[in-house]
Amino acid sequence: MKIKQLQLQLKVVWLKDFLGLAIDNVILDQSYSLTPYYFWPKTEALEQLKLELDSKLWLTQEEKVRILKIAGEVISYWFSNRDLKPAKKNFTAVFPEVKIPIFSN
Repeated sequence: MKIKQLQLQLKVVWLKDFLGLAIDNVILDQSYSLTPYYFWPKTEALEQLKLELDSKLWLTQEEKVRILKIAGEVISYWFSNRDLKPAKKNFTAVFPEVKIPIFSN
């Protein structure tokens, strides 16, 4: 039996004034938090995610670059479209590999 390889998945919380970014480690269809949420532009979220990933020596450079590239694209998309409701609704179509967590009260 071949075990599915590790995959990193970006999680995004889209707010009007902030964009929350975190990374999950997905193994055998189970998600495990790899990083806490960092909120851009309040913090340097992309740099914080990079530091977190660089501390995980077992991750490949290719996987780190892939997920950070997606995070950068998400930040750019949010910055350009944060006030447009259709952009938020279309986010999952533009970024199908990104997970948007659902929070309950």
